[in-house]
Amino acid sequence: MSSSNGKPLCLIVKVKAVPGKEEALKEVLTRMIEPTRKEPGCIAYQLYSNDKNDTFFFYELWETAAHLDAHSKTPHYERLVKERVGLVAEGGENTRLEEILI
Repeated sequence: MSSSNGKPLCLIVKVKAVPGKEEALKEVLTRMIEPTRKEPGCIAYQLYSNDKNDTFFFYELWETAAHLDAHSKTPHYERLVKERVGLVAEGGENTRLEEILI
């Protein structure tokens, strides 16, 4: 089940920290990088922040939608869901993107 154009699936995830909890949230999110990059179907998994370091963005690139779906069932993802409680002011804004072929 790949994206409709046969290209990898891109996901941008935006997470804004509760004021004063920026560093704690950054630590929780950073712990996701290494295990996620080892998952089957993960092409890229990068974490970025804005200039205020209060909003974080994951750039994810997956071989297929099935690989992305499997990611949400991993132990490290389930741990993230629990650990981010009280740290996230706005989060879970996910944008799925497909590459435009030219």
